[in-house]
Amino acid sequence: MSTEYYPFTGNELVSQMFTPSLDGTVCNCQTRWNNAAQRWYLYITDNSGSVLLNTAMVASPQGTDINLLAGVFLQSTMVWRLPDGRIEVTT
Repeated sequence: MSTEYYPFTGNELVSQMFTPSLDGTVCNCQTRWNNAAQRWYLYITDNSGSVLLNTAMVASPQGTDINLLAGVFLQSTMVWRLPDGRIEVTT
């Protein structure tokens, strides 16, 4: 298993995009701020543009992993570390 780290600035005016390999497929990921809900959302599509996941982001405290991909991707995990300012993807 390997882990990739993606910086997460938390700038509400700019969506962040990154392209990790999830369960062996390169996916397009985007973090989006929802002003009405006052929270971040994770939007994942495949290369054809089909939506694979659109979910609210939950930050994981140190020592605990809250997998943002649970129930959708079977092998890959994605964890948002708010204090570290990064997203961790393990495949």
